[in-house]
Amino acid sequence: MSRIKRVMLFQPASAGGNFEYVAIPRQGLLFLSGALAQWEGPNIYEREIWFEDRSGLMDPDKDLEGVDIFMVTALINEAPRGYQIARLAKQFHPDLVTIGGGPQMSPLAEEAFNYGDFDVIVQREGEDIIGQLSDVLLEHTGADREQYLNKIPGISYRKNGGIVQTKRQGLVNPDFVELPDFRSIKDLSSDNPMAGGVLETIRGCTESCTYCQVIQQFLGYRMISRETEIKRLTQLTDLASDGLIHSSRSGSFQVFISDDLHAPPMRAVKFRDERLARLQSWKGHTDKMNMICQVRAEVGQDPVLAAAMQDANINMLYVGVESDNAENLLAVNKRQEPGQMHTDLGYLNREGFTVVAMTIIGLPYDTGKSIMDLADWVTTVSKYQTVNFLTPLPATSNWDSLVPLDENGDILAEGKMRPYHLYTGRQFVHQDSRWTMQESRDLFDQYSAKLNPVDDVYRRVFRILRNYKLRLAAHSKDFSDTLASRLGEATEALHNWSDTANLAGNEFGENISQKVNELVDQVRAVSQPLANARKDATEAIGSRIAELSDSLKQLAGPAGNQELAMSISGRITELTGLIDETVSVSTRGGAVKK
Repeated sequence: MSRIKRVMLFQPASAGGNFEYVAIPRQGLLFLSGALAQWEGPNIYEREIWFEDRSGLMDPDKDLEGVDIFMVTALINEAPRGYQIARLAKQFHPDLVTIGGGPQMSPLAEEAFNYGDFDVIVQREGEDIIGQLSDVLLEHTGADREQYLNKIPGISYRKNGGIVQTKRQGLVNPDFVELPDFRSIKDLSSDNPMAGGVLETIRGCTESCTYCQVIQQFLGYRMISRETEIKRLTQLTDLASDGLIHSSRSGSFQVFISDDLHAPPMRAVKFRDERLARLQSWKGHTDKMNMICQVRAEVGQDPVLAAAMQDANINMLYVGVESDNAENLLAVNKRQEPGQMHTDLGYLNREGFTVVAMTIIGLPYDTGKSIMDLADWVTTVSKYQTVNFLTPLPATSNWDSLVPLDENGDILAEGKMRPYHLYTGRQFVHQDSRWTMQESRDLFDQYSAKLNPVDDVYRRVFRILRNYKLRLAAHSKDFSDTLASRLGEATEALHNWSDTANLAGNEFGENISQKVNELVDQVRAVSQPLANARKDATEAIGSRIAELSDSLKQLAGPAGNQELAMSISGRITELTGLIDETVSVSTRGGAVKK
């Protein structure tokens, strides 16, 4: 039996938010794939990462054929799709191993088992156990499997009608996997690059806001090493150089820093000082990057740190504003004062940062008027804004304390799954005496109408990237059609020569053999441009090349007069020149990026 096993890592299509526009890959699956790549065990794992937002909807019947392990993660509003695909995967492929995880399934393992039909659910992070877990699930069955599963920390599995949860011991080193496995992303190529790179520098958070999942999913506050940080920056530069991250004509590209990068300077001096030193060490590694990160408003009180961020090309800041109401901020354990926040945001704007203010409405002390007043204020202190209604998330204090609603806005019946497709932050999904679900939707629309939403920016980015792909495809087709036409003309000429030739002699055979070899070298020289062309055009050209080869073989048979031999030799030289000309023109025109 082969040691090589196929693993499909899967992220369902997003039901809302920025990810549905630009499909920036999230990090979890990239690190799990990297962990499998470096795992040393009885099996070798070939990996493919399927982001539905990039590659389209999966057909579990067809697309999971030959796959040994199927791993699924999902955010809350993606859960129904994730459960559906995992369930269908088992129906079509009963022997397929299915593993679930992520911020939704980790704390709700029973729900995931009931609706998704998984073999195992991983709790929180899983890089340190995923190789061992995969081996156990492939190598063992029945009671024997359960015996081994019980020794793996931080997982849940079914046994005798119940669920066994093994205890997680300690925390995963944040750079257990140094480099996320971007190159295993399905359909990632220079014709279909990522809209931007993603960089993780820490896990966890120094804060304890009640509405946030990060604190429970990534316990503590763990920085990767300085060396790993530089390696990840270098990796992004290499990906952009290879055309796998969309770059501007000047070569610059976007990088999203996927965590709360900068600890508040006044209350976490140790973290702040370390971050400052690291930012200063980024000089020379981020010259082509336009970086975007999340910060707290207190960065506006630290001119030295703010200047270091700008020197590192961090120009766009997502700032957790949440509310301008002191009682609301206290209620959600957000440790900041509205007056000071106003001053901090003013400083960041004056220093030239593009500020995106992230707001939450529907907090305990909100009224319709205060929400509209928040919109009036926040648009004066930020260029762009985001908005979400307060939404209960698994593992947060709101999950059990707020009464959930069904999709009709009525109290959810006992035992029914929540309408997760509505958990997009655009309406209340829990009971509230102030607004019904429909009234909250109307309020959301009124509030949003006053904003300059950052979603509009991402829609424009998506359109630009889509147009870039269409132009590239058109250039590739033109190049392919031109080359196919030239090869076709040469093939027809050689066929005509073949019909009238009556040649003999080994000397000519050797001569034409040499010319065939030269032609092969020229065809190899265009192999990379052909690889970037459309598949149908490439196949047409391949057919022409095969046809040409057959003609040359016929002419290399019984030899004839030297004059005709020289004529054919000249024609082949002309053909190779035409190929050179086509490639040269195409390259100068920008259709091919070597």
